[in-house]
Amino acid sequence: MGLRHNKKGIVFTILSIVIAIFFTITFSARTEKPLDYHVDITNARITVIHSYTENFFDYAELSSSISGYSALQGVIEDLNNMNAYNPDFETQYVNCVETGMLTDSKVCPNMINKTLYYYLNKIKNLTQQEFNLESSYEIRNISVNQTKPFSIELRMNITLNITDAYANASDTRILTSSVDINGLLDPVYLINGTYNQTINQTSLRRAGKWNSTDLIQLYNNHEYREYNNATKFIDRIKGNFTPSNLGIESFVNHTHPDVSYDENDTMVDYLFWQGVKFNCQTPRVLEINDTSIINPFYQLDVDHIDSFDIDPSQTRVTC
Repeated sequence: MGLRHNKKGIVFTILSIVIAIFFTITFSARTEKPLDYHVDITNARITVIHSYTENFFDYAELSSSISGYSALQGVIEDLNNMNAYNPDFETQYVNCVETGMLTDSKVCPNMINKTLYYYLNKIKNLTQQEFNLESSYEIRNISVNQTKPFSIELRMNITLNITDAYANASDTRILTSSVDINGLLDPVYLINGTYNQTINQTSLRRAGKWNSTDLIQLYNNHEYREYNNATKFIDRIKGNFTPSNLGIESFVNHTHPDVSYDENDTMVDYLFWQGVKFNCQTPRVLEINDTSIINPFYQLDVDHIDSFDIDPSQTRVTC
């Protein structure tokens, strides 16, 4: 928990370090040789411009990750305020990253001095003040996508233009930044659940089947694992429960005082909070009645019972 609470401080420390590194590199490049009649001033200035260009794009990539995380916090806070999923997530999220607004008239929470433009203007203005180097930038085609279970990607096209008395430069690059989702409130619990839970990726890694000890850890520590056919993070925001090979899942605390269930329920989060009921006649839900696994008894659908390689002798039909 301490790591999550200090995340904002760590983020801005990183930004400060990046700015410091940039000015150290640039200043060194500018003063590597004394600027007297032996030095080609134009070449020295070109070196400064090159250093600034490289550091600008490095800074832009890091800044988009940081702004992207803050924007996710803002989008999820808005879900909580509205008590509804956001089917227009992609559009509103990109707006939040760029401008701090979800729509033209709706503020994205928690985005003051955290937008991508704010961070990029900061380095642009510092460069102008310290090195008298004029520059401008343009961001185009910014988009969000998910290619990994525990992160999303921001992809954008950025052009940097530099105007100087000695040399001009222009560079366009496509940047892809990863935005981690750990530490964020899970929208499924937030909207449908009776208690809240943060996303906490498990340290467990399994190439094949998991086991009952894994289930104990996931349950007791409220951890999330990758699982094919579960719901991916972006769809958790949108309220779309289509199965995905980028899906993540956790397991509902069945002893929580605000949780009630019957024999047709599985404790898999996206199934339980949707109110998905399984047919007793199949049967599709089994109770783990071995207290060495989970005490008191715990219910899962047969697919998840099998995924943890739990022996049939440790279960019974719920109805």
